[in-house]
Amino acid sequence: MNRFSEGLRIIEDFVRFEKYDEKILKDIRKIREDFYSIRKSISNNTILKRDSLKDVGKTFSFDKNVRKDVQDIIKSSFGRSEESSRVLEEIFKIKDLKISARFKNIRFKLYDLEKEFFKKFFKKRFPDDFGLYLIMTSPLVGYEKLSELAVKFKIKVIQLREKFLSTKKVLNIARNIKSIVKGSETFFIVDDRVDIALLSDADGVHVGQTDLLVNEVKRFSENIFIGKSTHSITQIKNAVKEFPDYVGIGPIYPTDSKPIKDKVLGKDKSKRMLNIPNIPVVGIGGIKPYNLKEVLSIGFKNYAVLSYINGSENPSKKIKEFFDVERSYYEN
Repeated sequence: MNRFSEGLRIIEDFVRFEKYDEKILKDIRKIREDFYSIRKSISNNTILKRDSLKDVGKTFSFDKNVRKDVQDIIKSSFGRSEESSRVLEEIFKIKDLKISARFKNIRFKLYDLEKEFFKKFFKKRFPDDFGLYLIMTSPLVGYEKLSELAVKFKIKVIQLREKFLSTKKVLNIARNIKSIVKGSETFFIVDDRVDIALLSDADGVHVGQTDLLVNEVKRFSENIFIGKSTHSITQIKNAVKEFPDYVGIGPIYPTDSKPIKDKVLGKDKSKRMLNIPNIPVVGIGGIKPYNLKEVLSIGFKNYAVLSYINGSENPSKKIKEFFDVERSYYEN
């Protein structure tokens, strides 16, 4: 019972003092009221059963008391309360089925609360101004090597776009990429394939105009980033209504990366589209080091590059070229 109360108190104080939310706070306090009501109905003789001096918990800790961040603390606190309510539920099956049922009810309320809690407070946020968005398609140096370079150069977002290999091969590539970027500053996005994104534990999926709608992707998972491609003012206005995490705008310049080419937007139309959404935007299409300053001057903070880097036997050099242009632009 102490473990249950301790876990719930940490969660409650976080909501009270760090991320105030009236509804969630009410839900927590209702669980606490249910718990205290049960506690009062149980004999105080339980307190006399304590033997703190011999409690192995004083010297042994499964997780060695390590906490990475606040999210880790909250996750552990939910686990402590859920596990404790399950133990109490089982114990009272011996003596009092009504109390057992009440602890079961509390446990399932905690499960729902935990889902709502993490969805609201700890959902990963797609970065705003990160610069280079590297799209990987059959890179000359291989997917693994290019992914390693992305991590080395601290490229914030990379995308796997592979439309010609079998599903099994694409999944293997995706899993390899994820293993490389895991624990780094690099987010991993999969183009089109929601199934590949979920099975590889990717950070997100990018959908086009002929792919699934954003709300359809969310039915599979609410915990991944979702990007949406747009090629006109009408498309971007419609895309914003789907609430993606970011949108792509392009092609800004002519490009050969797609067999069916979208109409080139040019500088003026790209700028008009850029001013519509209030979410992160990525410019794409024919972007090279020689025209990157113009892209940045339009207002794009983020830009996607594909063939210029994928087609090189020395992608490190190509990546540095973009970084040099960025640095020069912002310094001047």
